Amino acid sequence: MAGPILSVQVGMGEPILILALVVTVIGGVGSIRGALVAALLVGIVDTLGRVLLTPALGSMAIFVMMAAILAFRPKGLFPAHG
Repeated sequence: MAGPILSVQVGMGEPILILALVVTVIGGVGSIRGALVAALLVGIVDTLGRVLLTPALGSMAIFVMMAAILAFRPKGLFPAHG
């Protein structure tokens, strides 16, 4: 909707989509509570990673956390029961 006001480029939303996918996978697909907890975890890990490590390693910490959680809980932190 903001396209006529702002400049529009190909791939503008890719960083947000990648973080949304990470939050969905960590929290558990279909789980609202899992999405909330995972969003908080991703935000905290990203912020602390960028402060305590270099920015590149801080961004990578999110994916390392995702891999670690999926190694122990393949369906996510709060899998949806259906």
